[in-house]
Amino acid sequence: MKRNLLEASAFIVVAVIAFAAGLLVGDLGSSPEKETVYVSAPAGEEAGGAEAAEEAPEGEEAEEAAEGGGGSEGGAQLFTGIGCGGCHTLSAAGSTGTTGPDLNESLAPDDDTAGIEEMIVHPNEEVVEGYPPNVMPQTYGQSLSKAEVSELAEYLVASTKAKP
Repeated sequence: MKRNLLEASAFIVVAVIAFAAGLLVGDLGSSPEKETVYVSAPAGEEAGGAEAAEEAPEGEEAEEAAEGGGGSEGGAQLFTGIGCGGCHTLSAAGSTGTTGPDLNESLAPDDDTAGIEEMIVHPNEEVVEGYPPNVMPQTYGQSLSKAEVSELAEYLVASTKAKP
C-alpha cells in the first residue's frame, strides 16, 4: 500500500512538472509583436471586394505606398528572404538589425542603383565607418542572379535617400 502511494505521488509530481514545462515551452515561441503580411492579387486579376480592403496598408504604410516608397515587391521579398533585416535597420522593411549599418542613414543621395549593386556583391569595397569588414556575406554575387541583385538594389533606392 505504501509503495502504491509512493508511486502515485511520484506520478503526480511528474505530471505537474510536465504540465508546467509544457506551459513554459509553449510560451517560448509566442511574441507580443504583430506581423502584418500583405498579399497582392495574382497577375491579370483585379483585387477587389472586402478581401482587398482587409489587405490594404493603413496609416504610415499607406502613405509610403502612395509616395512610391518601399520599391519593388520582389526586392522587398529578397531583402526579407535572404535575411538582410537580421543585420540592417530599414524602415520600409520594418527591420531593426544592428550588426550592419542602418540603411535609412548610411545610404545617401549620392548612392545610386549601380553603386548599391556593387555594395551587395562586393561588400568589403566600401565599408561604412564604425563597422568591420568581412561581416556581410561575400557570396551574394554567386547566390543571387544579376536580376535579383538589381531588384534588391532598386528596392533599397526606393526605400532610402539613395537615388536611381
